[in-house]
Amino acid sequence: MYFPFRFAKSPLVLILLAVVLFQACQNDSRDAAQEPSYPEQEEYQTTDAKWGYIDKSGNLVIRPKFDDARDFQNGIAAVQEKGQWGFIDRQGEVIVKPQYKGVWAYQEGLSRVLTWEQKMGFINLVGRWIIPDTLEEASDFHNGLARVRKEDRYGYINAQGEIVIPVEYVKASDFSEGYAKVQQTIRQGLIDTSGAWVIRDEYDKIELPADGLVRAKKEQRYGYLDITGKTVIPFEFEEATDFQSGTAAVKTTDGYGLINKTGKFLSPIRYDHIWYANEGKWGVEKNGKFGMIDADAKSIIPVIYDQLLSFSNGKTFYSQEYFWGLMDSAGKKITEARFGLAWEYREGLARVAFAEGIAYIDEDGNIILPPNFLDARDFSEGLARVQVGK
Repeated sequence: MYFPFRFAKSPLVLILLAVVLFQACQNDSRDAAQEPSYPEQEEYQTTDAKWGYIDKSGNLVIRPKFDDARDFQNGIAAVQEKGQWGFIDRQGEVIVKPQYKGVWAYQEGLSRVLTWEQKMGFINLVGRWIIPDTLEEASDFHNGLARVRKEDRYGYINAQGEIVIPVEYVKASDFSEGYAKVQQTIRQGLIDTSGAWVIRDEYDKIELPADGLVRAKKEQRYGYLDITGKTVIPFEFEEATDFQSGTAAVKTTDGYGLINKTGKFLSPIRYDHIWYANEGKWGVEKNGKFGMIDADAKSIIPVIYDQLLSFSNGKTFYSQEYFWGLMDSAGKKITEARFGLAWEYREGLARVAFAEGIAYIDEDGNIILPPNFLDARDFSEGLARVQVGK
């Protein structure tokens, strides 16, 4: 996206800039639940703006010839040509010819693909079918199992395509570290990779284990269980987050606070909202302003900013007067608020938006790669996808 002019410091214009850039440039690989949408082949329209890949010196190492593209993962990236998806390697060589309506990143050596007949299956690294395209719906492999749907029920298959956990759940998650959350009727519980109950389906809502505890909801209140299903922290919170390194955020009638694994509040201060901001930090909101606290609920960034991003590489971006600036983990400003928008660091570089487009900065806030492209995404495995127009 290119803006051939500089913006005045106008709230309305800057908000519009933020909305447009966010919609155009949000990193679709960060949210596993946000799967790419694929246009019908007959609706495909050619465009002069093509996607390629740059290295950290800004060199176009894979020429821009793709209509759409995804980040590299394990040396492979999904690309689209003429409405069809396939895969390339780091040299830009095609390893799976673009031919599918949709493809997903390889997980455990297999890629999930969607055919033009609206069926799913799995291919290997050379594009050979390992599990035929006969599935109504499937998710990626995790812990050797993939969730599949048949009519209105879910179950799990192994890497040979065999159903190893019956298709009998109305809801089911992917496996993670040996557990999945499932629902047979109206209650949820956890199963292991054999399909055996680890925690019976007795809860209105349950989450996968995090930091050794399981967050669950029962009778409109949240509490925490151990992996055997024993209640460790009573069900007395209106809202709750997973534990992170011994700390979790919970909400009572007084607001949000941090607790430890005994359920004890770490500070009497209550906030309007708390979220985990990575690297042992928690973002807090009070009266429309944002700050940061550490895992002991001690303030490290005062609650005075219009917005804060989560930490990455020991840095965070803060928003003041409609612009964004860079700050360290102690709350010291590295740059003034001068970016139209900012994204978290990936592989030592962060994207920031100027009126001219998107640039990359280093950890000191210096511009390393200027805004030379129509659109640009985060670096992954040393390469970033960029859009170039003729």
